[in-house]
Amino acid sequence: MRTFPPAAGIPRRLSLPSVRLPRWCSFFASSVLFLCVLGSVSAQRSPTSNIYGFSARSAINERATEGRFLALPSPERAREIHALLTAEPHVAGTPRDRFLAEWVRDRWREYGLEQVEIVEHDVLLPYATDVAVEMPARNWRATLKEDAVEGDPYSARDVGVAYHAYSASGDVTSPVVYANSGNPADYDWLASRGIDVKGKIALVRYSMPYSYRGFKALTAERRGAAGLLIYSDPAEDGYKKGKTYPAGPWGPESHIQRGGIVYDFRVPGDPLTPGWASVPGARRIAAADAASLPKIMSAPLSWRDARVILQALAGPAAPANWQGGLPIKYRVGDGSTRVHLRVRMDDKVRPIWTVTARITGNTSPDEFVIVGNHRDAWVYGGVDPSSGTASMMELARSLGALARQGVRPKRTIVFANWDAEEFTLTSSTEWGEQHARELGVRAVAYLNVDMATSGPDFNVSAVPALNHLVAESARDVLDVKTEEAKLVTNRLGSGSDYTVFLNFLGVPIADLSFAGPYGVYHSVYDNHAWVNKFGDPGFQRHAAMARVWGVMALRLANADVVPLDYRSTAARVREFVAETANAAPAGDKPALRAAADAAEKFAAAAEQAGRRVDAMLAAGPPTAAAAAAADSMLMRAERAFLDPAGIPDRPWYRHLLYAPKPTYAAEVLPGVTESIEAGDRKRLDEQVARLAAALTRAAAILR
Repeated sequence: MRTFPPAAGIPRRLSLPSVRLPRWCSFFASSVLFLCVLGSVSAQRSPTSNIYGFSARSAINERATEGRFLALPSPERAREIHALLTAEPHVAGTPRDRFLAEWVRDRWREYGLEQVEIVEHDVLLPYATDVAVEMPARNWRATLKEDAVEGDPYSARDVGVAYHAYSASGDVTSPVVYANSGNPADYDWLASRGIDVKGKIALVRYSMPYSYRGFKALTAERRGAAGLLIYSDPAEDGYKKGKTYPAGPWGPESHIQRGGIVYDFRVPGDPLTPGWASVPGARRIAAADAASLPKIMSAPLSWRDARVILQALAGPAAPANWQGGLPIKYRVGDGSTRVHLRVRMDDKVRPIWTVTARITGNTSPDEFVIVGNHRDAWVYGGVDPSSGTASMMELARSLGALARQGVRPKRTIVFANWDAEEFTLTSSTEWGEQHARELGVRAVAYLNVDMATSGPDFNVSAVPALNHLVAESARDVLDVKTEEAKLVTNRLGSGSDYTVFLNFLGVPIADLSFAGPYGVYHSVYDNHAWVNKFGDPGFQRHAAMARVWGVMALRLANADVVPLDYRSTAARVREFVAETANAAPAGDKPALRAAADAAEKFAAAAEQAGRRVDAMLAAGPPTAAAAAAADSMLMRAERAFLDPAGIPDRPWYRHLLYAPKPTYAAEVLPGVTESIEAGDRKRLDEQVARLAAALTRAAAILR
């Protein structure tokens, strides 16, 4: 997974309310006291209080179901599952990855889930066969491996050389230039001082706030660099932040952030099947024609290895804001420090495995609520993704137990355990493309958990239509009282498996996590020992994630009318249009009036639709026909924001409200925004017209 800045607003720390526990809690050991506390939050609330999307009578039944569910997720079970998941490295496509796919499949069958299967896709999944970073003149070579640390047996194992997925292969010896975070402005500063990176090796650092390593690769490639080295500076995730592992949660000197550098902000998934599924017999394009494949070599470094290069650099001093956490003077280089970089990738097509299952709904089985998490990891995947997988397994076990007791959801709940997310969001993209027609009609929403917990702060990113669902679920399960606007961020970028659902299929999404100090991302130290000591001692938040995730899924699955409220979407669209217009050059502002007018009409339609649904539910449970009509309206509304032509130069990204920037940060109204940035008035007029048409389509559906 690729991380991004947390939601705006105050942190949502998981608090344990002071309450009198229900009698059933006394039957549990102290190790599950936490679940009793969480379950009691719902029990204290008035049984007649409504839940958004439910009539008063249906809400009573739903709270009874949720009360039974909340008692089931277990911290101890989550710990046991997590220990198994992280016992060995399981990079996508490896035998251990396959073993865990089969293990997930077998457990889901035991839990009583239905239609459990492993779906295989053959995708471009290159492994490194050789990576070398060295300075022959100094008789020095980077280790590209991490040190063993006391008390952590996982770190003592040989897990192979670190590399960047989808790096180009090559061999070059060239001068090094230090380019700060490797953003365009950094290269502009160098150029203004007469320092050209063309034909040289750029040394850059990982960024806080996060800037995707693939954007660094693309920027270096565009500037003509011969190679790229990306290292973790202690100012970002090391000793400058606090105590380092094993004494604290931050990265020690030898930790290495592995990861992909693929340009999946252009198109995610298998680079050789862009926009269609990599099923048997699928057409494949040549690698040279793949828009997402880098043409530059790249390798990751620890700061211990990078320090050797930085200390050797001469030339001008780097600006003050380029100076990192190392006790040295950072210089940009004068051409005298040369590094030999060699990368050999095998460029093989390999199988990956998506595991899916379902609990079939008993009233509207053709409407799908999808919950998903990826399984593959760069090494052990303690936080990323095994904390999420452990929570999902407890979610599946608990919902399966209810189904075996006859408590089935109204709508079908689909479970998905993705593969090769770490390479380029691969199996979720391939599966979504494969089932695009069905999902485009049947999917109510997709709830994603990538990294369930690295700390205490509850964060949610979601489409605005899900704001009520998220806020009410967090309130009822976690006792989070933060106002809705501060709890949920509605600015959606990319970096995890929700991307295909939102940007390609137009399905409402939410992405959930507990976050905290986490300096071992994608390293050998992201393992069971780190999580047990720092990420979630006691594994209480693993169980808490299963609960809040499950309550959201149950409410989506059991609501009288799917709980999507486009009044919240209308408020955000108005905000997005206004801020885009305010930031636009004076000459472009008139072109945005059509979008503002369409946003107002959409807001009026959303208000009317919301009131109709509210009135329907206030009158009691609706008839099956009325509920089906309302569901169809609300499920089609998000799809209306799709444009078949997609965003200019990125046609895979079809949602006109959201797309990722190359950094993975959120970009709102992407077609309009990028046209303004390009200074292309003709394209701006066209993109405003498309946005206005999408808003008009959505308004017509809601009316």
